[in-house]
Amino acid sequence: MSSGGMDFHSLGRVVDHREFDDVSRRIAAGFAELGVGDGDAVGLLMVNEIETLICAEALAYLGAFTVPLSWHSTPAELAYVQQDSSLSALVAHDALAQTAVAGTTSDLPLVIVDLPEPTAAAMSMSPSVIGERGSVYRWSEMVASATPWSGPRRAPRPAVVYTSGTTGKPKGVVRGQHSDDEARARQAASVGSVWGSEDGMRTLLVAPLYHSAPTAYIRSAMGAARTGGEIHFLPKFDAETALAMISEHRITHMWMVPTMFIKLLALPDEVRAKYDVSSIRNIVHSGAPCPIGVKLRMIEWFGPVINEFYGSTETGPVTYAGAEDYLAHPGTAGRVLDLCRIEIVDADGNILPRGEIGEIAAANTTYPDFTYRNRDSERNDLDVAGLIRSGDIGLIDADGFLFLKDRKKDMVISGGVNLYPAEVEDVLLQLDNVRDGAVFGLPDEVFGERLVAAVSLHHPESDVADRLKEQLREQLSSTKVPREIFVIDDFPRSEAGKVAKHKLRALVG
Repeated sequence: MSSGGMDFHSLGRVVDHREFDDVSRRIAAGFAELGVGDGDAVGLLMVNEIETLICAEALAYLGAFTVPLSWHSTPAELAYVQQDSSLSALVAHDALAQTAVAGTTSDLPLVIVDLPEPTAAAMSMSPSVIGERGSVYRWSEMVASATPWSGPRRAPRPAVVYTSGTTGKPKGVVRGQHSDDEARARQAASVGSVWGSEDGMRTLLVAPLYHSAPTAYIRSAMGAARTGGEIHFLPKFDAETALAMISEHRITHMWMVPTMFIKLLALPDEVRAKYDVSSIRNIVHSGAPCPIGVKLRMIEWFGPVINEFYGSTETGPVTYAGAEDYLAHPGTAGRVLDLCRIEIVDADGNILPRGEIGEIAAANTTYPDFTYRNRDSERNDLDVAGLIRSGDIGLIDADGFLFLKDRKKDMVISGGVNLYPAEVEDVLLQLDNVRDGAVFGLPDEVFGERLVAAVSLHHPESDVADRLKEQLREQLSSTKVPREIFVIDDFPRSEAGKVAKHKLRALVG
């Protein structure tokens, strides 16, 4: 990932491509002095800011892995990732320093980055107190004192993205490296065609960089910048602010999730009419199924520039649906991409005929193979005939278009964010007075789904939902805390003793 001719804009602050490259090489030299080298992993506890991309670029010089971390992370979650990824260092914005200190061992090098005031204000953040801790370094001092890195640039490493599974604990997706430049170019061309990346594009970044797709999108945008281009940062999505930035900066490209579409469409007609969106040439979305009516209204408003892909952190993109495809086949997630393969399989791994519903299994041959860090067996369990089971249910019609019919058995997708009930249940069931509990999703008009929980108690307790939510917040990110907690007498169960969540949804929904 190189900035090429890309310039970076963040709420009035501008860093051009020359300054970006100079600071990246200085930070690379600073990391090298801390002992970071080829194959090491460095955590990024950072919000969407220019320095987040500079950090990734600096680590690319050294051949190190970036491990992007949610800025909602708790100390317990951070401690798990430090151990699981064997982090060699952690970089954190100053507003997240308290979490960084509480969640890591004192010998781990911690680099503190000042969060610009406009971004901090937009996110309702302020610098936190670090307290007594060794091995603390200041980003500004590293930039001022380091001589720019002049060593050879290593082959770039993909980010290690943590994605939870049904076992509850997050799993780090570790991908291998391409064997040659031709293979790297093949992957870049494939993802570039999905993202619509092109020289001179002006993109508005509205999705968190700790997710795999926005990170890959920005990498592709930067790679496409040969003579120029711009990346504009909107640290926290606001529908009208996004429209204003599109209009003012003549934004051409964006990556979004359907929840953002819903919020844009919810604006009054007179507000929407104030802003010119004609500069947009390509919006690509994923992260959750988009309601057909929402997608059609967005195409009517923005024009035939709303495109979609289907894939996962493990496979990368495997299908693509342009706006024209979608209008002809409403609801589709697209047709299989070149150099990709997708099949529908039954429970035994047998490939099903076109039109039959089953589990989606896919592979993208432009991507190097992957494993889960310290969990090779779980990676192997997904393999079926050289494809990766997705856990999603769907069908491929006679024309080769993929349609999603259901999601992973228990996963909840809320606003494009994957939430895994088992991880929350592990904590919930340990709380006082909880006899039994389950976490699941209910439909939500704005976010697609919302995370909720049901519990049965050992003894009656008033205001128990508020107390449980507060205790969950002490151990889990705010996004993982159920919005509602229902108290019920008993749980519907299958013959095998498992909670029948479809019956539970009907009971409380």
